[in-house]
Amino acid sequence: MKRILTIFSLMFFTFAGFAQNDAAATALLDEVSAKTERYASLKIEFNMFVENLKDGKREQYKGSAAYKSGLYKLDIMGQIVFSDGKTNWTYLKDAEEVNITDNADNQEAMLNPQTLLKDYKSNFKVRYIADKFESNRPLVEIDLIPKTIENKKYTKITVKIDKTKKQIYSARYVGKDGVSYLIEIYKFVENPSLIDSEIKYSDAQFPDAEVIDMR
Repeated sequence: MKRILTIFSLMFFTFAGFAQNDAAATALLDEVSAKTERYASLKIEFNMFVENLKDGKREQYKGSAAYKSGLYKLDIMGQIVFSDGKTNWTYLKDAEEVNITDNADNQEAMLNPQTLLKDYKSNFKVRYIADKFESNRPLVEIDLIPKTIENKKYTKITVKIDKTKKQIYSARYVGKDGVSYLIEIYKFVENPSLIDSEIKYSDAQFPDAEVIDMR
């Protein structure tokens, strides 16, 4: 699940040959970052593909995520994760169980798309890959290479950005273990009207669940 959260920190090609394009890619990310910081709320629906290069398997899952004023909700792979930036509540649908955990600083950054895009320059090298046209959208593909890779479980995050809407269209987390996670967003709602009860955890939402406090 942490790998999936890494991708959402975002929810949101060679240096030598494309130095100017790298600068243009960085400028585009700056625009996306500035726009993201202005969001009061955000809601997305997406397809996630888990790709295992070792055995060639590719699995698909549907999911959704929402953000509002420090509250986050992610629904994917039989789990619903709620967070207020300090505490996480993870509802396991099959087990009918809620796990409560402290939210580490890096997890807070991963859950908050505003934080990730704000700090990407200090954490990643930006590499322009190509301009593309997919799903009737003009996209720019960009690699984000972690500046410190030794302690990371991934080698890069590849994002495709709609350069007209200034929105992230997809993100691919490339794991060192040969497993990649691809998120493709098919519904992106800026500043939706969200009430707290839609994305804030409460015991009343899951009255039959066993609550396990792991803090």
